[in-house]
Amino acid sequence: MANKLIPFAMTPKGLMTKGKTRQIAQANYELEGIELKKALAIIDCDTDEAKAKAETQVELQEGVITQSEAEKRDAIVDKKPWVDVKKMDVNVDDPKQGYMELDWNDEFVAMLQDKGYTGESDESVVNKWFNDICRTVLLQEIEDQDYGLEVQDDVILVKDDENK
Repeated sequence: MANKLIPFAMTPKGLMTKGKTRQIAQANYELEGIELKKALAIIDCDTDEAKAKAETQVELQEGVITQSEAEKRDAIVDKKPWVDVKKMDVNVDDPKQGYMELDWNDEFVAMLQDKGYTGESDESVVNKWFNDICRTVLLQEIEDQDYGLEVQDDVILVKDDENK
């Protein structure tokens, strides 16, 4: 907050303006930097959800948060399931060894639980889901190892119609 000798309410703009014009003038008078940008961004917002998203957008633009963090915040505001791979690494000495670090919101865990996944903690619920994903990928890979002897339904060939 900018240190001002005169309170905004005692300034000419504080005395003579109303509504959004007054809010903008007060923000410009009292705030600076990212706090000013956030205040200006939320002035036109009608709901708490819109205000939260506006603040998130300012923080993203200012480099305070990453795109992934912004998407997670928006999903939380929208009460939608969200999951992301935060980090993936491979052991260069043994490429079969590696790990993935996942990030998720509470709505994602609730969605998994609604679909039948259980566990002692959120981590164990997500881990069971991730193991199922890995099994599915492995099974698809095994099915794909027919070396072209069988018709594969997962490949769709698209040709341009040259007669058009």
